Amino acid sequence: MDQSDIDLLSTVPSAHLQTLLKARNLQPSARGQRAKQDVSSSSLLAIDLAPRLFDSTLLKNTLHELGEVEHLILFELVSCGGRANSRDLALYLTQKGAVTPSTDPQAPRSSTGSLYPSPHPHGMFEMALRQLLLQGLVFWGKQTNFAGRDYANGVYDGIIIAPKAVIGAVESLQKTTDVLEETRDIGVSNSDVNENARLFQRKLYLYCSLLGKTREGFSLLANGLLSRPALRTVLDQLAPEAALDQVRSEMDIPQLLFIRLLLIQLNLAFIKQNTLFAAPAEDFFSLSVVERVQRCYRTWLHMPFWNELLYLPDVIVRPQPAPTEPMPEEAIHSRQAVIERILHEPERDTILFAAFISRTKLYVPYLLFPRRYGPRAERYSVGCNPYGLDFRLKRGWLTHRDGWHMVEGGFIRAIINGPLAWLGMVEVERGLNRFNRLPGSSALMSDKQPMLSEQAEGRLIVQANFELLVMSPVSESLLIKLDRFAERVRLEQVAQYRLTRSSVTYAFQLGSNAEEIVKTLEEASNAELPQNVSYTLNQWDRQARRIELWHDRVLLEVADPARLKAMQADERLKGLLGRQLSDSIVEVAATDLEALQNALWEQDLLPALTAAPMEKVLDNGNSTAIHEPQWRLDEAGLLEPINPVSDLYLVSELQRISEFEPERGWYQVTQETIQQAREDGIALEQIVR
Repeated sequence: MDQSDIDLLSTVPSAHLQTLLKARNLQPSARGQRAKQDVSSSSLLAIDLAPRLFDSTLLKNTLHELGEVEHLILFELVSCGGRANSRDLALYLTQKGAVTPSTDPQAPRSSTGSLYPSPHPHGMFEMALRQLLLQGLVFWGKQTNFAGRDYANGVYDGIIIAPKAVIGAVESLQKTTDVLEETRDIGVSNSDVNENARLFQRKLYLYCSLLGKTREGFSLLANGLLSRPALRTVLDQLAPEAALDQVRSEMDIPQLLFIRLLLIQLNLAFIKQNTLFAAPAEDFFSLSVVERVQRCYRTWLHMPFWNELLYLPDVIVRPQPAPTEPMPEEAIHSRQAVIERILHEPERDTILFAAFISRTKLYVPYLLFPRRYGPRAERYSVGCNPYGLDFRLKRGWLTHRDGWHMVEGGFIRAIINGPLAWLGMVEVERGLNRFNRLPGSSALMSDKQPMLSEQAEGRLIVQANFELLVMSPVSESLLIKLDRFAERVRLEQVAQYRLTRSSVTYAFQLGSNAEEIVKTLEEASNAELPQNVSYTLNQWDRQARRIELWHDRVLLEVADPARLKAMQADERLKGLLGRQLSDSIVEVAATDLEALQNALWEQDLLPALTAAPMEKVLDNGNSTAIHEPQWRLDEAGLLEPINPVSDLYLVSELQRISEFEPERGWYQVTQETIQQAREDGIALEQIVR
């Protein structure tokens, strides 16, 4: 016999213990008879009564004789740890529809808050609780004040306690596996991911794609929200149904703010100089949809980037946290506690918000505000909670009893209506004030990795008119690749893209080339490209690379091409050498220059380092460089270009000895330009050369 059960019986009035003897047909021992004569000595009677009252065989028989409502009350009490407030338990069972509240017009009005059903001596819940008290299966906590009233009355507002022996008997009788443990071993494949989760992943891709197409990024305000022009761009792409004149800031559409903050946490976007830029996203979208959904869910569950305290319905929080202020660590633990309660709810079953909030109060009574922060009536005030916030209703007063359903309940609603619904874990029927867990959410929300299956992807069709069609099912991993070099026309069941010169040239500027584009298209289409498409891509590549400007580069030139080949074969040097531009010239990154010099010095090679400022690219007659003919000079001094694009260095030198002739668009050498060049210090030999 557990000592705590005996201690619990010791707090029970002696009169009620004698009532238990009669109700359970138990006869006291000789010692119990002596204790029975002394009504003030409940301890001796409790010690005598406990072994028989809590006998496992007798408890099992007593449990089988209970009615349906008694079973519901006792089993729910045991599930939430064996302790619960009686009126909280009555509220949950009433909202669940398990018990019917009293309709007697003479019933006293509830003094415990407008949400709670009015207690009635002959109510369904009160009568069932009375039977449990008379059978000795539950007891009142010692803080409950009876003031000489009937101990077995079920109308009291107090703590109900189930003894440990009763808890053990109920658990052995129940013989059901916890929903949470059942679902954690269930695998889920890509085909099992519901449409809501897929829709969120599509929005995530669209935001990434839109940000990647914006070269200058999205500007941010001082409070961390998107500027109005950037917000307008995002709304046009992701929420075209939203009226821009009714959207004052990013806070008015929380889902878009959630997506943007989530992208930063997933390293798909970053902020630099108060501007939001896109980061490479191919690695993320190449994952299966199951892995992406799980990564998004776990990032939200464990990271503080999203603060549900900002979105409590009908509650004003002061001082209001900034929109992007991290969530307090205590609230993150509260969020995880809510998820644990949701995982105990069966999938597909419709769950009323009010019933779920009431049940959560039974299991986690100190959800947001730890017990150590003082009385419940004061926990919503500044200085009496770990957040340093003041919680007030928009209308009316915040009582300690209804306050739980408004503040903590509002926190639960913000989690379910917000991230869980957006991520595709639950589906909310807002008009009916209820929700249900979507199929597959158990595996997605669990800690174990789900069983993955091959992800079906739609085939890419490359047409001769430069149009690209991605057939259903459309994969974001392919779309993110096409976004680099093609313009998206539409994205529905079939994604349509178009290859244009500007989109391909932009890809070249980002470091891609025609060979990579052709390889991507052929792998996705599993076929060779139309001949005109392949030829045009290579032609655009050649045209885009006729003039290339490379920053922070050094040219290494050797006298003997054999020396360059030997350097490229050297294990220590080849990692420092870049592209080979000719037999004797190779490119070197400016950051590797010092390391290359040191490596050459160790081999007894002394390279000459020469700087070439723009204004002295051509020296004053000492250059031995040989150039192809660039112009034809006629008798009038006009210089007719030979090539479509002339040597830029020679053009800069030519401008010093000639003037532009606007009628023909050529340069012309005149007596005045030669005289001016001589006055500027240019030698005649250089002009002739």
